[in-house]
Amino acid sequence: MPVEPVRILFVCLGNICRSPLAEIVVRSVAEQRGLDHYCFASAGTGDWHVGGPADPRSSATAQAHGLDLSRHRAQQVTSARVGEWDWFIAMDRQNRNDLLAMGVAADRLLLMRQFEDAETELDVPDPYYGGADGFEDAYHMLVANAEKLLSYLQAMHPPQRRSE
Repeated sequence: MPVEPVRILFVCLGNICRSPLAEIVVRSVAEQRGLDHYCFASAGTGDWHVGGPADPRSSATAQAHGLDLSRHRAQQVTSARVGEWDWFIAMDRQNRNDLLAMGVAADRLLLMRQFEDAETELDVPDPYYGGADGFEDAYHMLVANAEKLLSYLQAMHPPQRRSE
């Protein structure tokens, strides 16, 4: 019997920098762990870049680490679409607040960095107005948190078999 997928949406502001990178980083870690019961996507809270590709700096960072963002097209999450997803992973606290204002239940909403052990900043800083180093820094933050996020999601949603 097929496994019912857990639908996870990574969210940032414009869906061209952090959330597409988070989506492919976490997808890659899930594939390495043999976790095939997740459906990953990303979106932005704003509509500025809808239909456009990932930021070239985000794509270059992904490519430098063996990941491919060439098929990414930005999309916007709206209150009308929040029912499409089981979990929302916000890149920063403002994204989290925007999602709550759209009607996302707090118990379905996580911050990407909330599982870090040390007392640290919980936001993945937006590298849009910075240089390439900001994208590389964001990539490393995402990698450092991908395993912990997946472990949490596995504990919350172990694979369920569909009944026939």
